[in-house]
Amino acid sequence: MRIQIAHSAVDRFAGELVATALMRSFTSAQVAWGAGAIIADGLETTVWINPPESACADLARTLASGGKAVVLGRLGPRVAATLGLELHGDLDLPSDWADCQRDARRHHDVSPVAIHYDDSHPLAALSPLCARPLCRFDFADEWNNLGFGRITLDRSAWSLQSAVEISDAASIARMVTPQGDRWVYAALQETGRGAALWFNRPVGPIDSLEWRVVESFLGDYRPEDLPCFPYVLETPFGYSGAVCARLDCDEAVATSRPLFDLYQDQGLPLSLAVLTGQTLDRHDLQLMREVIAHGGSVVSHSARHAPNWGGCYEKAFVEALESRAWIEKHLPEAAPVRFAVSPFHQNPPYAVAALANAGYDGFVGGIIANDPEYLLGRAGRVPFASRPMVSLSTQCMLHGDCYRRYGNSIDTYQESFAQHLSANSIFGYLDHPFSTRYQYGWDDEATCLGAHRQLIEHVRQQPGIWWASLSDALEFLRQRDQTQIAVDGGNVSWKNGSTGGGLPPLAIMWKGRQLAA
Repeated sequence: MRIQIAHSAVDRFAGELVATALMRSFTSAQVAWGAGAIIADGLETTVWINPPESACADLARTLASGGKAVVLGRLGPRVAATLGLELHGDLDLPSDWADCQRDARRHHDVSPVAIHYDDSHPLAALSPLCARPLCRFDFADEWNNLGFGRITLDRSAWSLQSAVEISDAASIARMVTPQGDRWVYAALQETGRGAALWFNRPVGPIDSLEWRVVESFLGDYRPEDLPCFPYVLETPFGYSGAVCARLDCDEAVATSRPLFDLYQDQGLPLSLAVLTGQTLDRHDLQLMREVIAHGGSVVSHSARHAPNWGGCYEKAFVEALESRAWIEKHLPEAAPVRFAVSPFHQNPPYAVAALANAGYDGFVGGIIANDPEYLLGRAGRVPFASRPMVSLSTQCMLHGDCYRRYGNSIDTYQESFAQHLSANSIFGYLDHPFSTRYQYGWDDEATCLGAHRQLIEHVRQQPGIWWASLSDALEFLRQRDQTQIAVDGGNVSWKNGSTGGGLPPLAIMWKGRQLAA
């Protein structure tokens, strides 16, 4: 029993993105992928990307014979009808409706078109986001503190595709335009013998916590009569959630001490991503050692903080090697250095290849402004890598300008935490040292410390949180990625399902029940 991805050769790009997203949830043992793959007997579930009209027969058979299907992207009229939808042609909306005008006087900036989930359906109610603008920025045109990526209107793999209305399917989510038009974004067609879930985008919701809807449809929905695939949670067994806090030290590492002292006083780990090309003295090294001694970690933040890791593979490779070598030489407590935080959260594919070839096992990246391939709604394995690598997208930044926009409030950070908790996702957030040269928008250091303290107090209202160092979180994800799950005779079996090095155990979800791996 496996999940088969089916698409044409021209959709191979989207195919790898979707296949890797499915592997992040269901493990590679349950996912079969290949361009133009033929549907094989015994595969109860197919994920179609931009299906041809000839897919009607397979979809009708699935709906009639006890199976599930996921359909992503553009529809033809016959496929639409099979899915209980009415096609009105290609979606033709102004491209700027997927953008947002920046105005620092607002709480945040959003596009005029948004996705709205209809929580009257149990699958729709699982979405951690009730509404998702096609684009959102919390600071300039850089990041989105709620973590999701951009949905475009440019006919690409990231774009909305078809103008569709409901015929006899169930509405899961709709896109709402400024004129009040409500085209369908996601819908469920089901019979007494099968079910098919459709998203109006070739990559579906892979860049958002909404991926939880796809995960639960394949893993939990109608367990009595339809196939269900077990999946590995992003958070450990026995915990209600996971949190990881870090500082990106582009300069003045030692000025992180007040924040470090705050987290140390709370008994919580704080990690540092260190730019090694800056001048670093004994005070900086002393703080790094204390961070590690108190449960935090020190990882690479490159050597020079060059945009796009230097602009080519060769420069990115040097950045990765030099940064790693410096840390391992001057801070042996941090060795071996296997993880990095990408400068500016920029991850062109050549840089990911350079990190892999330089011996790194994972990185933090993912941001709405660029490189959507590496903005992951579910953390774990990345696409387009020469060997398995993991990533955690943490574009949620405690920043003085954002804090001020929110009315000196942490409301958006609380919202982001709640959404990650709902999605069983690691809530990662970051800040920077408060140096004499640059304060990242904070009015003063006391305000910065107060915002962190408020967020810590808010998170601690939720019992059972795993507070992880950045290295532990990424190592947990790496070991999670090695897990292989299968269903055998109605039972779940797995290999490499346990974590070591003092990390908590993995959790497997199947048919609405959680199992310890």
